[in-house]
Amino acid sequence: MKRREYSIALLVLAGVVLLVFGVNYLKGLDLLQKRNVYHVVYGNVAGIAESTPVYYNGYKVGQVIRTELVPATGHVVVSFQLNEGDLPVPSDTRVEIYSADLFSRALQFLPGISGTMATVGDTLQGSAQLSLTDAVGEQIDPLKRKAEGMLASVDSVLTAFQLIFNDSTRRDIDASFHSIRSTLETFNTTAGRIDQLIAAESATIQATLENIRLVSGNMVSYNASIKRILQNMDTVSGQLSGGEITRMLASLDSSSARLNELMVRVSEGEGSLGALLHNDTLYQNLENASREMDMLLEDLRLNPNRYVHLSLFGKKDRLPKLSDSDVDRIKRALQEDKRLP
Repeated sequence: MKRREYSIALLVLAGVVLLVFGVNYLKGLDLLQKRNVYHVVYGNVAGIAESTPVYYNGYKVGQVIRTELVPATGHVVVSFQLNEGDLPVPSDTRVEIYSADLFSRALQFLPGISGTMATVGDTLQGSAQLSLTDAVGEQIDPLKRKAEGMLASVDSVLTAFQLIFNDSTRRDIDASFHSIRSTLETFNTTAGRIDQLIAAESATIQATLENIRLVSGNMVSYNASIKRILQNMDTVSGQLSGGEITRMLASLDSSSARLNELMVRVSEGEGSLGALLHNDTLYQNLENASREMDMLLEDLRLNPNRYVHLSLFGKKDRLPKLSDSDVDRIKRALQEDKRLP
């Protein structure tokens, strides 16, 4: 009877041991290994739980065995076990929470460079990377704020457009587009007329272009002659610039001075030309002589017998005839006598 009770007790103990080993095995803990447990304090352990793996360069070196809240500070103590006993743990080693993939978080073992090694049970330095959600949130939050500002600006712009594009403005815009369409139609008509004109005058344009071509050909053929003319002009210009033009200008200046002196002497009454310009006696004498010559010719015409006698028959006419000039002269003489006292 007692043997049966011992057997049952042993079975129960064996079941409990197997259960403990099984549960720890499922958690990734090996109770037969040496327990190298270290502690890290974090302010936020979101995504970290018991059995969370600890990686070193992507290789799993341990797992979290316990998390405990410190009520006095609000921090969380994370205890993890290193399964690699040969992995050195310097005192400045840092254990960082990072995103192992898109959905899970894990611990990353970052050995330090200190020469002092940490002992089992020590508290190591802890840090945490932003989770993927937090990183995306940090990137999206500024964009969100900018988008909200842009939406406010767009709303203001739309409001301004609504105020600007009222019924009157829309009618004006419609009228403007109508005017533009009319202008384009006018341009199209003008272009058609120009095309018709060019088509009608194509022969004339072709003849003009042919004439231009012929003139250009003639210019090419006379290029040598034009070159000689330009060379001759260059030679003449060189000769003029060599002193000829200076001498010509000096001679012209001397002639101008002499002419000026002559004009001064004439204006002062010197010489025959000066006396003729300043004294009207010669003019009066010439006028009197001309008048006497007219009277003589008139008298000769009316009384030729006074000067030439040609008589074949009859007697000489002794009575002279008075000409119109004689009558005028007698009238003037009588009038002058009357004016005299």
